[in-house]
Amino acid sequence: MNVKYKKRTILISSFILLPFVFVLFQVTSRTFEPKWGFITGFLGYWSYCLLTAWLISGSDLNYLKGVWNQQLENKHAKLIGFILAIVVIACFFIGFVPDVTKLTVSTGAFVLIMATLNGPIEELYWRGLYLLEYQDDTRIGFILSMLLFGTWHFSLWFAKGMIYKEGIFVVVGVPYMLGLLWTWVARSNGNIRATVLTHILINIFAFTSLFVDNSF
Repeated sequence: MNVKYKKRTILISSFILLPFVFVLFQVTSRTFEPKWGFITGFLGYWSYCLLTAWLISGSDLNYLKGVWNQQLENKHAKLIGFILAIVVIACFFIGFVPDVTKLTVSTGAFVLIMATLNGPIEELYWRGLYLLEYQDDTRIGFILSMLLFGTWHFSLWFAKGMIYKEGIFVVVGVPYMLGLLWTWVARSNGNIRATVLTHILINIFAFTSLFVDNSF
């Protein structure tokens, strides 16, 4: 697949993804109890992201390794590290500390599995592929990818049966802000190493609160 078709494929796939995951979560949340509807919805979402990455890469793992191995000279490295640390610490105290004592072994296992899968897969799709194919295009590689990433979270908000006590701002608004931050970090560094790590940590903290509230 040449560069032109790779660019077109990732862009088209992202616009198709939005209605796909919305319908997917509507179906799974109405077919299964909230916990399993949520999990099966994510399984479908992850499968879509990984399949798209595999198609764009032409099954070439070296292509995908580029989003991990390359490194740009980053004059903002210290600032980026400081901001990421502040965000992670804030999420730790807001999302994790109040509910960690309520975690059961099974709920904790769900949290760890979901977070360690979701972080890398989302970063590969929303940051990695756009970094590889639109590195010099700020409008698409930065602004559009960030907006699309935030928008897909509406699918979670409208899923039936899930309780989001923090409201739509946390479910949808925060992902827009995190998408902005992670896209800036990935494009500044030239890789997704820092964004994968912080994405996993923030998902652990956020899923802890969400899963406790919904009795996973």
